[in-house]
Amino acid sequence: MTVPDGAQLSEDGKYWWDGSDWQPVPEDGGESTEVGQLSDDGQWKWDGSQWQPVDGDGSGDGSGDGSGGDGSGGDLHGALTDKGFDIPADAADTDYIKQVYDHVSNWYDGLGDDDKAIFDALSQQGGDQILADPEVGVVADGDPLIAAFAGTDKTLAESLQATGEALEQVQS
Repeated sequence: MTVPDGAQLSEDGKYWWDGSDWQPVPEDGGESTEVGQLSDDGQWKWDGSQWQPVDGDGSGDGSGDGSGGDGSGGDLHGALTDKGFDIPADAADTDYIKQVYDHVSNWYDGLGDDDKAIFDALSQQGGDQILADPEVGVVADGDPLIAAFAGTDKTLAESLQATGEALEQVQS
């Protein structure tokens, strides 16, 4: 099994989180991610613990405008701010936010109803940061989108819905 781009890796780099279980990182066929390796699209570089934009400005496209270079001209930072999320403009890269949104949505969708209810209650109290806890391991510590979620009184379901709407707004 190939490790998806942006997947959460264990501290030793030998396992990746698939949203519900830790999976071993393949050691053969050159499928493991090495420090400095570029993503397939050439816009991200693996730093040993997470993918970083190649240009270093957080936009992933060299423009520095947070539009993600997708040609939409949309302002994801403004759309997220309108939804109540305090996220730094340089962290509002469309491609990156979409990747985190998809990853967290898949994880959340895999939870049972009781677990969703518990997590939503915690997230209304700013507990979204638990997603970065090594025991949970859904996102890397300090993820700007999850930090923005934690700054609201929204449930995780509401935060994901609002993020999805913001992404649709800028991609239309």
